[in-house]
Amino acid sequence: MKEIVPGIYQITMPTPFAVGDVHAYLLWGEPLTLVDTGLFYPPSQRALAAALAEVGVAPSDLEQIVLTHSHLDHFGQARWLQQAGGATVLAHPTACSKIADLPAFVNHAIAWAGDMLTAAGLPEDHHSLVHTFYGIIPQLAQNVTVQRCLDEGDTLEAGGQQWQVHFFPGHAGDLITLWQPETGILLGNDHLLAQISSNALLEPPRPGERDRRLSLIQYWDSLDRLEAMPLTSILPGHGPVIIDHRSLLVERRDRRDRRLTRIEALLEESPRTVWQIAESLFPKLDQADFFLGISEIVGHLDMLLAQDRVSVLEGEGPVRYVKTGKSGNL
Repeated sequence: MKEIVPGIYQITMPTPFAVGDVHAYLLWGEPLTLVDTGLFYPPSQRALAAALAEVGVAPSDLEQIVLTHSHLDHFGQARWLQQAGGATVLAHPTACSKIADLPAFVNHAIAWAGDMLTAAGLPEDHHSLVHTFYGIIPQLAQNVTVQRCLDEGDTLEAGGQQWQVHFFPGHAGDLITLWQPETGILLGNDHLLAQISSNALLEPPRPGERDRRLSLIQYWDSLDRLEAMPLTSILPGHGPVIIDHRSLLVERRDRRDRRLTRIEALLEESPRTVWQIAESLFPKLDQADFFLGISEIVGHLDMLLAQDRVSVLEGEGPVRYVKTGKSGNL
């Protein structure tokens, strides 16, 4: 447990994932609020309980639990914490149905991903990996019912302070941040991280919708909004506190543009499927990270398509992309 500034405590918990530890934040004051929870995973549960005990807080003392987005390392423990004392659980409206019935979401996601990966040209023997990617969710997170929704423009009373809610879809389609204009502090979870790029993950269409969201395009729209904010610090979901978000975004924007150019160059050589591009860019892609790699390629292709720098070739079988000969700027 680390007190970042007076009244804001950072709680660090282990995960079994390559990203490493995940942070939650305890906001001290009325109402006593926990922002994110870590995984439903014994080492994480022990770390959270021990951190709360350091400042004399029991799980039953929590009055609010804010879930910043529906990735399992951020909401996994919410159910048992809520049951311990009746804390109100808050999240973006888009997260509600997903985290209320995780098995149903997993089944929906696996069915969608199978069709998507076939179109991407993924070899048949790799399709089982999607079951592993999604199947781990119910093992490390519990269903939880959200009692109150938070969306862009809302104000939240937490830890004796007023926080402005910002909806920043991209890394997840239901991601929110909490901002304190008086101090310039942003509870930013995974929207921007100091040491790694936040993957704009592909997601299945929402109930009642046919098309998936354009994750990376949404992500950069959200980052452009973030860049304009007068922030003093971003308290992240992973890694160190970010002090200079604008310099970091210059670096990330340059990296994005270089990847767009590299994909465009590959397609100038010959038409390629998503999987063929992934094999060229990520020749050592670990099987555990294959979905991250696919998300990365599809997101950049979405951008290139939007700029008319690539097009889709007509024909049967996996979708192939080709360079159009045009250039574009974001």
